[in-house]
Amino acid sequence: MNSEHGDDDLSEELEELFKALGNINRLILIYNLASGEKDKFSVTEMAKMMGCTQPAASQHLKVLKTVKILDAEKQGNYIYYTFNQNALLKHKEKIDFLFKCVLTKCKQLEE
Repeated sequence: MNSEHGDDDLSEELEELFKALGNINRLILIYNLASGEKDKFSVTEMAKMMGCTQPAASQHLKVLKTVKILDAEKQGNYIYYTFNQNALLKHKEKIDFLFKCVLTKCKQLEE
């Protein structure tokens, strides 16, 4: 894959992203955030939705924050999590680039 980031950099970034997305609890968390009426959630709210402890929910949120899928903002005694739209768009570009390369190769193999 040829990219402006370099093959190794892009591969490492995608590896971290796919690791973060490769957990059912984090996928449920993302889905709940995306499909809910609220724009932001606290750890307590996420733990309730996921049916897990607050420390477990906090760890999942931390992983998603590390790969910049979520942003965290402290308000009073609570930290609220929201989607990081700019980072999500960059992740989408990288995934689209990967699939474009794969599909181009598939097309070449068909010819």
